Amino acid sequence: MKKVIEKLGRFEETVLALSLLGLALLTFVETALRYTVSYTFIWFQEFSNYMIVFTTFLGASVATKYVMHFSMEAVTQYAPDRVSHLLKTTGYFISGIVVLLFVYFGTLHVMALRGFGVTSAAMQIPMFVPYLPIPLFSLVMSFRFFRLAYKHLQGFLNNEPFEKVVRRD
Repeated sequence: MKKVIEKLGRFEETVLALSLLGLALLTFVETALRYTVSYTFIWFQEFSNYMIVFTTFLGASVATKYVMHFSMEAVTQYAPDRVSHLLKTTGYFISGIVVLLFVYFGTLHVMALRGFGVTSAAMQIPMFVPYLPIPLFSLVMSFRFFRLAYKHLQGFLNNEPFEKVVRRD
């Protein structure tokens, strides 16, 4: 099971990297064409907006995996280890709940768009498709927040030392 999760994680990171690279290359080509031959793709603006939604939520999920979201560390740095673990547990649990709200409302939005049967203007794809990454990647992100909360709860219960943030000058 652990190998499957590792492979999915690598796949997730590869998709994120390729999405960002593809978006950058398409933006370069679009800009070069606009200023050299005065031609633009009619679908590009729409596609780039949808790719930004995709990469934002996928990137947020990957950032949660590596604990790279911004956080306020002043209290946990100077608090006793058990208090630090308890604060982190609470923070990650609340974050997981908030992200579950993204899942809930994102799913409602996707279902509403699907029910309307509307398609996008330039690419003519169903409008619910570009918004599927919101509930999907939010669900993964929520799971990761709950996993981090569980890790710190175990640290609290087992009286383990809290890893302080090392400042690099």
